[in-house]
Amino acid sequence: MRDQILKSVRTLAAFLPLLALAAPLAAQREGSWEFSGGAGVLIMDRALLGFLAENRFTDTNDPGRLVPGVAVRLGYNFNENLGFSVGTGGARRSGVKYLTPFAAVTYTVNLNAKTSPFFTGGTQFTRITGENNRRTHPTWGTHLGVGIRSMLAERVAFRLEGRMGIEHYAELPEEKTAYNSMVTLGLSLFTAGRRAPPVVTAPSCPACPRAVTRVDTVRLFVPFPRTPPPVIVLRDTLVLEGVNFAFDESALTPESHDILDRVARALLEPQWANVRFEVAGHTSSIGTNEYNLALSQRRAEAVRAYLVSRGVQDSRMAARGYGRTQPLFPELREGDAWQNRRVELRRIR
Repeated sequence: MRDQILKSVRTLAAFLPLLALAAPLAAQREGSWEFSGGAGVLIMDRALLGFLAENRFTDTNDPGRLVPGVAVRLGYNFNENLGFSVGTGGARRSGVKYLTPFAAVTYTVNLNAKTSPFFTGGTQFTRITGENNRRTHPTWGTHLGVGIRSMLAERVAFRLEGRMGIEHYAELPEEKTAYNSMVTLGLSLFTAGRRAPPVVTAPSCPACPRAVTRVDTVRLFVPFPRTPPPVIVLRDTLVLEGVNFAFDESALTPESHDILDRVARALLEPQWANVRFEVAGHTSSIGTNEYNLALSQRRAEAVRAYLVSRGVQDSRMAARGYGRTQPLFPELREGDAWQNRRVELRRIR
């Protein structure tokens, strides 16, 4: 029994180094449904497999311990840490079919992270059907597991999971407990989670409110027939629509360079030579406050660095991330979030 436990623990421990990969990703998955499916391998307990071979469940006297299998599950995520799921696993080899329905509670380190480990535990019950319709099953069963999700998009995740089953079989001649491990690799699909209401905070300096007299929006497009791009006129606040970033990244997209080149030329005009500006980064309400503040700060610094690289004096430019604290539009419906993701150029008085 001790050897079986150690072997199963070693199988699951192979996934533990993945804990170091957790990294933030702007997303909101609290209150979401999660459907998962994957394929993998069932690692059979040696004593249980020997019992099946001796009692002619298998079509061979030496069945392999590695059995190809699949697993599906449907879960609900109550918050960024706790979830519940039900599902089933299936495998077949050497004439034997294994069907394992299960229910589990899942703890995730951070469901809203780009890559995050999770732990799972619950009940399971394996029905084994062999040659000539022979059947056996445990009197009780449970399982423990560990895995990792890595987001490929806002609602699609790569999922790797290892699960160790602990089941009691009354028909086994000696040790009644069997330890079967299953490793699966697949995908998780998320529905939209609960949307946190936009948070509006007071300015950081109440005694020195910022004066905003006008908001100009710069759009980058190629009109037809082709005409010169519009001239940028600096104002107290300039919303740089078209200055974009890759998903969950702070690197500027190539399409942003044209707008920022024109902004830099405007900043170098004589009438603005002694005026200081702040590059303000903003995000939507999707994701935690802490992560959005950090992401918006990195994006603001990326825009500032680009303008400085185009000849604007470093001392004239400041960068600050405001996260989701200053929305321009209410995010009442799914799909509204993009409107508040923006970069602004603000005159510092």
